[in-house]
Parts: sequence; structure tokens; C-alpha cells
Amino acid sequence: MSNEEENENIGRNEVKKSPKGNSKIIIVAGVALVVGLALGGLFLNFTPDTAVLGGNGEDEVAVNGEDEVAVNGEGEVANGFEEARPQLEEQLAQQKEQELMMAHLEDLKAESDIEKFLEVIGEGDEDAAVATVNDEEIKKEELMEVEQEQIQQMEMQGMDPEDEQVAAMLEQQREQTLEELVTQVVLEQKVAEEGITVSDEAVEEEYQQIAQQFGGEEQLEEQMQAQGLTSDELKSEIAAHLPTQKYLERYVEENIDPEDLEFTEEELREAYEMQQQQQEQMEMQVQ
Repeated sequence: MSNEEENENIGRNEVKKSPKGNSKIIIVAGVALVVGLALGGLFLNFTPDTAVLGGNGEDEVAVNGEDEVAVNGEGEVANGFEEARPQLEEQLAQQKEQELMMAHLEDLKAESDIEKFLEVIGEGDEDAAVATVNDEEIKKEELMEVEQEQIQQMEMQGMDPEDEQVAAMLEQQREQTLEELVTQVVLEQKVAEEGITVSDEAVEEEYQQIAQQFGGEEQLEEQMQAQGLTSDELKSEIAAHLPTQKYLERYVEENIDPEDLEFTEEELREAYEMQQQQQEQMEMQVQ
């Protein structure tokens, strides 16, 4: 290595994490966002408790909750950036994994023969095809089902689907929704091509892990009831989409560049400042 390269690496925070530890939540959330799963609705409506980093009984930093409080035993204000560093490193690593996954999805779609027929939405019957992916049809009925879920979520947020602006927003979202369905089919076709399957035990294990995210099965069931979803339906969703999750998880593990998980001090501080700005904006909205 040259002296110039050595100097460039001075101050670099070397983070060479295995993506395996970080991929789990990113893959689940990423798939949920891309394909619009019922499971994704649960995750998107779930807000974890305040994350506390680096606490030792005396020093604590609230990252997602109240104003930052970090006081050491001598009564001096601790460095919030240093306390938040592990969380920032993980956040940036997850972003890199997300970018890799999304780029792969775009590549898969570019390799596929895809046609869309948006004009069918206003004219065709429910059995009409709104798109084809390698000769596999996506029916208008499927698109309308996703749109109905979006309407229900809007109503839960106090929005009126009949309102002119809300209706216009739904209209604009339609093309994006169709794109998500196309992505779902492309993924399913790739998973089938790879011959990836999961066992009943794997489905149950995933279900239990999701329950833990919500604080237990009882709390999960409460959330499912609010979504109009039963445990059997959720397990069916998991069984249908877990192979896709496994495929993407494996792809990220095999293709992530370790150098992409190394972050400079500047990158970490930029992420920290952005995080602080977001917290301030959230506090202003609450007030």
C-alpha cells in the first residue's frame, strides 16, 4: 500500500461486519415495502420502544425518543456522537445492503420481458391483465386488492378516500403499486428457478420471531386483529414469501463488498447530523 493510501485510511472507522446479522430486518422490511405484503403492513405500523445505546447504569443516550440525555459520573455531558456510533454504523451498513438488494431487483426486472397495460384499469373487467411478466399475467383484481388495502390504511389515518386530493394521490400511486406487483412476480419466478423452499418449522420459527418483535404472541394477535388478519393467514403469507426473503438474504450475503461496510468519520458524522435533524423535526411536529 502506498503512503498516500495509508494516509487516506487514517481516521477511517473500519467496520467489517458480516451482513448476516444486519440483513434480517432489512430483508423483511425491504420485501414488505417492495411487494406490499400483509406482513409488511404489520411491520410498518409497528413502532419499537426507545432504543437506548451504550448505557452502563449511569450513562444513557435516547436515540429515538426524548431529547438526548447523556451524563457521565462526573456530571459532564458525554459525547452524543460517540455514544450513537454503533447504531450509526449499523444504520449505514443496512443502507448499503438495501441499496444492493434494490439494485439486484432492478437487474432482475431488466432481464425480464415486462409489459404493462394501465389503460385496462379504467376499462377492463377484474380478470383483465394489467401487466405480463415473462408471459405470466397480473390481473386487475390483484391491483385493486392492493389499492383497497391502501384505502383502508388511509381511513385508519383519518383520511377520506372520497376527498379529491386523496383520490388523486391514489391515482398517482397506482402505477407504483403495479410496479411493486411486477417486482413480486419477478422475485417469485427467480425463487422458483432457484428451487428455494422452506419447511413448516422455518415458517413457525419466523412467526415466533415476528411475535417477539411485537412483545409476544398476544400483542401480535392484537395487531393482526386490527389489520383483519388471523394467525393462519399470517403464517400462510410467511410460507409464501419466506423463500423470497431467503433468496434476497443469501444474495446480499454473497455479494456485499466488505469495503462497502467501512465508513469514514465524515460519513458517520453526516449520518449523525441527519439523525439529529430528523429528531428535531419530529419533536416540532409533536409540539
